[in-house]
Amino acid sequence: MQAGSVAAQQYPAKPVRFVVPFATGGGLDITARLLAQRMSEQSGYTIVVDNRPGANGNLGAEMAAKAPADGYTLLMSAVTLQVINSALYSKLPYDLVRDFAPISLLTQAPLFLAVHPSLPVKNVKEFIALAKARPGKLNYGSSGTGSSLHLAGVMFDKATGIKTNHVPYRGGGPAMVDLAAGQIEFSYPLLGIVQHFVDSGRVRLLGVAALKRYADRPNLPTIAEQGVPGFEAETVYGLLAPSNTPRAVLDKLNADVVKALAVPEMKHKLAEQGMVPQPTTGEEFARYLQRDLAKYSKVVKESGIQIDF
Repeated sequence: MQAGSVAAQQYPAKPVRFVVPFATGGGLDITARLLAQRMSEQSGYTIVVDNRPGANGNLGAEMAAKAPADGYTLLMSAVTLQVINSALYSKLPYDLVRDFAPISLLTQAPLFLAVHPSLPVKNVKEFIALAKARPGKLNYGSSGTGSSLHLAGVMFDKATGIKTNHVPYRGGGPAMVDLAAGQIEFSYPLLGIVQHFVDSGRVRLLGVAALKRYADRPNLPTIAEQGVPGFEAETVYGLLAPSNTPRAVLDKLNADVVKALAVPEMKHKLAEQGMVPQPTTGEEFARYLQRDLAKYSKVVKESGIQIDF
């Protein structure tokens, strides 16, 4: 207890590192840099963003998991993907629950059902009817095998009884380029990635994969209200520390994160990326992880997908 108090009083005595397990320019990297800047400005300490891409986010996660538990190396986690990875990979060099201490969820971003305008459909019900009339003929793109976009397609097929083909890409951006060009028929992108193509009329949105309508697109119905009850698919980001990080340090980080995410300018910049701030306590984050681990383990098992690390 005394050691934890001393750690909190002295923390941070040097720059803090946010490990981003993906390349620069993606949603997680943008979120990390926005958060690092805001936390640095409000709290007066330096935060460095360290991109460590590779192995579908697993290389950076392994590095953070094995870092000293002192609060100076933290993982910017694409939570949904890393939950999926825990079920998808037969062996991982880290355990998402055992090796990390949750600090806070950061943002939540629903996925959308997006189609090429050449498809003769205007809503989700018409899309399902078309897919049933063309079993195995419609192709959807994702940001890679095992990504949240991929698993969204697996869950949608199962929920609706349709059969579609998955086409993995090396990121959501290339998938959207091919969708806009008509090389694939549909996808389940984040709004920030597909927005430009929607605005230019090259992609059409049919629904949002959330249980309530997206605030910035109130006229777009959810997939759930268009005949697929309870359907939900999202990308969630969070901040994790190595396990055994002193509680006082975790509490300080949580307080600084919550304060940063409450700033109106921060909310606005995140909204431009299609993200909604979702700060939590560490305990709430831990319960979220357990819930999603159960959810996606079932989806992965039913899909038969498995990858060796």
